[in-house]
Amino acid sequence: MTLLRWFAFLGILLCCALAFAQADPSAGSVHLTFTPIDVPGSGYTIVWGINKAGDMVGNYGQNINTDSHGFLLHDGNFTLFDYPGQDMTVAAGINDAGLIVGWGQVGLNAVGFTYDGTNFTTIQDGNNTTYADGINNAGNIVGAFGSPGVTRGFVLRGGKFKTLSPPPGGWGTVGASGINNLGEVAGWYTGATTNGFAFKHGKYQTITFPGSGVGQTVALGINDNGIIVGWFEGCFSGCYDYAFAYKNGKYISFSYPGAYGTFATGINASGQIVGEYRVSESNAIDHGFVTSPITPADFDRPGCCVSAPEVHH
Repeated sequence: MTLLRWFAFLGILLCCALAFAQADPSAGSVHLTFTPIDVPGSGYTIVWGINKAGDMVGNYGQNINTDSHGFLLHDGNFTLFDYPGQDMTVAAGINDAGLIVGWGQVGLNAVGFTYDGTNFTTIQDGNNTTYADGINNAGNIVGAFGSPGVTRGFVLRGGKFKTLSPPPGGWGTVGASGINNLGEVAGWYTGATTNGFAFKHGKYQTITFPGSGVGQTVALGINDNGIIVGWFEGCFSGCYDYAFAYKNGKYISFSYPGAYGTFATGINASGQIVGEYRVSESNAIDHGFVTSPITPADFDRPGCCVSAPEVHH
């Protein structure tokens, strides 16, 4: 088990999902071009967030189980940083003003932060472990707080925390991961399985990739067009991991060419998607990526998508 929340959560799910082949080709798909993102000299790289200008943030290190540092990629140049006093740092999101949000961790205890390129500001809900994962242009922040094993999502507006409890059918961990400029939130929760959610106007909408059997669905990013991105474990003839984009009841799946597993983590205003991929089971090294834009028109193409009724709570 790793120290980082992401690796603790995602790693458990991947241990089963990545043991199988690529996903079912009958799922809805879209043609995207991919650009790999790797911090020079790193053993792994994960891209978590991207803003309108194409600035990207994420984390990198030599061993995904033991070390993590934050990075900013701006105009082709990497700026590397660590939250002071913390063993591990993850840069999770960035808004159009260039304000970065993320978290630092020592042992199992984490604190969130914002970083303007010079100064860090701590984000913590009481004495709880706090993970800050997304930020919009108004400076509203989403994430999770609680104990390392069980968290609740939050939205931080004007210095006040609003708790997001599990949606109906959820009883375990909740994480809020992305927030757009309309205040709409994307995230995930655990119950009998793991499902994504959108939280809009005080109501939850369940995000579950259709026909994925007992697999997991995790929503991580949302833009102002209402396009939500994340990943799912589909269990058809076997179990496998795909990235997906979702809008208005329609799902599009996609994979990094030749990759063994693909995970979308964020999306910007123009529809560029960032995330990570792994080449093979034996080469379990994470690489970051950014795609060409996906737009609302992509969801209107004949045969583009897998559809499912929207479920609101």
